[in-house]
Amino acid sequence: MTTWYLKDARGSEVGPMSREVAVDLMRARPGVFLSASQDRVTWQPIRGAAVQAMVTSESPAARAVREQAEAQRALLDLDRYQELAPHHLFGVPKTASARDYRQGFLNLAKRYHPGRLPRDAAPELVKANMAVYQFLTERIQQVEAQLAATVFEARPPSPSAPRPGGALPTWQLDVLRLKQEPHQVAGAFSVTRQTAFVFSAHRLMNLSTSSVFFPIVPPLPLGTRLGLTFEFEEANRRVGTRGAVAFESATADQTLRGFGVRLELTTEDKGFMLRESQRLMSATR
Repeated sequence: MTTWYLKDARGSEVGPMSREVAVDLMRARPGVFLSASQDRVTWQPIRGAAVQAMVTSESPAARAVREQAEAQRALLDLDRYQELAPHHLFGVPKTASARDYRQGFLNLAKRYHPGRLPRDAAPELVKANMAVYQFLTERIQQVEAQLAATVFEARPPSPSAPRPGGALPTWQLDVLRLKQEPHQVAGAFSVTRQTAFVFSAHRLMNLSTSSVFFPIVPPLPLGTRLGLTFEFEEANRRVGTRGAVAFESATADQTLRGFGVRLELTTEDKGFMLRESQRLMSATR
């Protein structure tokens, strides 16, 4: 798969990404990106002949052949990844922290995130990328669950998840900045390149179903009403919404540990959150 990187006037880089995503960005944001590269060593001006030739040179037939080859490579990657231990898979020491494992996951999984593919990508390529991304997501969730269980075994028992009207434990205050209000739990969540995965990691509780999944234990119980503000730092935009917990899992024998919230989103807000979270997931730090 041909990998592209783009650089703006401030020298900030975006990538890696497919050729189609790079072309879409250049067309959607004319003048923002000034140079492009395929190796992060040699940079060509966007308006130069070399980049423009790459943008316009691929025929439909050549694209079909390339996408078929990319789909096959993704499936080969999946076969190889399934044989690796988690620390080898995510490129970290075996004793690394959950945060380091998560960063390793983000660095690897963004190559296969379905959001980085063009809307008209071949179904075989989309399916292959989704298969790899889902495997990586499930593997990091297993790792985080194991690490969390180890931490909990070394600590005194945690307080049970609160019922509406009850006191909130400190882990929720630290992560989601939650506070108890008379009729709901209110809080804010900063959406960054490190946290945007909450909108797509869960196969059921994701933005396609107007949901978000917080991998936090113990979870808030089913039916808990929430008023949430999502703070998209890079876009300098806030989205306020309400919702209720529609999924919870905290047992040690389950891969997913946390809770999912079904949100009340307008079409405009949902569209923005989809676009911005996909951009954050495909961007480099």
